[in-house]
Amino acid sequence: MKKLLLVSAIALATSPAFAIPDATKGGSSNTAYVQVGTGDILGAGVGIAMPANHPTMPNDPAGVVSFEGGPIDKTNLVLGGGDGNSYIAIAGTIISETWKHTIASGVGADTEIYAYRQVNDPVSGYPHFGGEVIAKVPGLAASNAVYFGEWAPWDGSTGTAHDPDLGMNSSLRTVYYVGENPTTSMPNLTNVAYDVVGIQKYNPDTQAGVYTGTLTANFSGTSGSITGTLNGVNFSGTSIDADGSFSNSSTISGKFYGNSAEALAGMYDTTGVANDMAFGGAQQ
Repeated sequence: MKKLLLVSAIALATSPAFAIPDATKGGSSNTAYVQVGTGDILGAGVGIAMPANHPTMPNDPAGVVSFEGGPIDKTNLVLGGGDGNSYIAIAGTIISETWKHTIASGVGADTEIYAYRQVNDPVSGYPHFGGEVIAKVPGLAASNAVYFGEWAPWDGSTGTAHDPDLGMNSSLRTVYYVGENPTTSMPNLTNVAYDVVGIQKYNPDTQAGVYTGTLTANFSGTSGSITGTLNGVNFSGTSIDADGSFSNSSTISGKFYGNSAEALAGMYDTTGVANDMAFGGAQQ
């Protein structure tokens, strides 16, 4: 118990009061509630900032929590690195139910999907993470790591009975994507295929809300395009800019990652939130 209390005290002493987002790392469908950036809580890897308080208020972010040093590390600790379902406790108090699933085969194979359901107040200074899903693009070095997923606010429920409902029917549901090394100068690409996974209202028990598809990128000189479909979303008309960003000027936006555009991630953000989808994947 003393060791757990000491860990909490250190966390309190080192936790900042607000986030420093960095939109060059990725994007969010609702920056009033989720901002992407480089971690200033539990490590310096990329992650997201979520609301500091409950009830949830807009533009009230805690610090950016590093995915690798924070939630992913904690899930792998309680699950021994494998797939499964368990609980995360801090100083003897359960704060989250957690899941890990690795896509076993086919398009998107080895993509890791982590999920969290908040069941108690976090340590002071840490965010109210609510329902959180983090998918990790496979096959990339740590310096090129890419993530995408979704978030929904905590409803205040404190029951620890198993429940895969992450609250993704909330009107504040937000999708996001973020990566360590955004491409800043696009290389030439000729019919380069990316195996892509989409996340939309994920159920960690049944794996509902996981979609797969192949997108094809072409780029030469100062412009290019992406084609393909994912969960019924047609990427026709999506343009690639020389700085590594892409968009169809309305519902699709994202970035390439790595010096050779080894991966991409982005979001489909349409009217309302029910059909919004985060996606990411690597070159075949």
